[in-house]
Amino acid sequence: MDGTLLDSEGMSAIATDIGFRKVLGRGITHEENAQLVGRPVKKILSQWFPDNGDIIYEVGRKYYNDNLASIEVYPGIKELLTRLSDMKMDMAVVTSSHRTDAETLLRMFGIRDCFKFYVGQEDTMYQKPDPEPLLLALKKLGATSEQVMYIGDQPYDIIAAHEANIKVLGALWGSGKKELLEQYHPLALINKPEDVMKYVLNSKKRSE
Repeated sequence: MDGTLLDSEGMSAIATDIGFRKVLGRGITHEENAQLVGRPVKKILSQWFPDNGDIIYEVGRKYYNDNLASIEVYPGIKELLTRLSDMKMDMAVVTSSHRTDAETLLRMFGIRDCFKFYVGQEDTMYQKPDPEPLLLALKKLGATSEQVMYIGDQPYDIIAAHEANIKVLGALWGSGKKELLEQYHPLALINKPEDVMKYVLNSKKRSE
């Protein structure tokens, strides 16, 4: 969701930085922020700062929720989802965000109904890069790993997909960085949402 469907990672970084400044009296470092992207922020902050990690998270979360209007759907995403829906493709979202946040954002931007369901942070004991969330999505879809393709913008997405034996595309139109993602060997790196169709159509032909 974040960084692939929605241009929300920048707002997340700002919100977390505000939490750091108000609670710790310093800003978040580049290294710390890099370890939070695409991962369950509250859980990690609680591990880093057992005494006040939850407070940092709640301060940042309030700022994030107060500024949802600054988040946008990436160009081309709605058109891609419409095309895939017209093809009767079953789609789901696997996110490390909270369920309430996923529901709010997907509905706010009018794309919730494109997906059969979403897997949020609370649905599994472990989150990406562990494959558990993707394996749960496979089970809910009633699909095998060979029938599914996953798209993500972070190394954790690619690692989780490999562990689940799912084909994975690395998205470069948002937060994904080519020089980083290529180290994890996705099926391909794609520059814009419409490029997804090439791989979907090729996969569909092979299955017919």
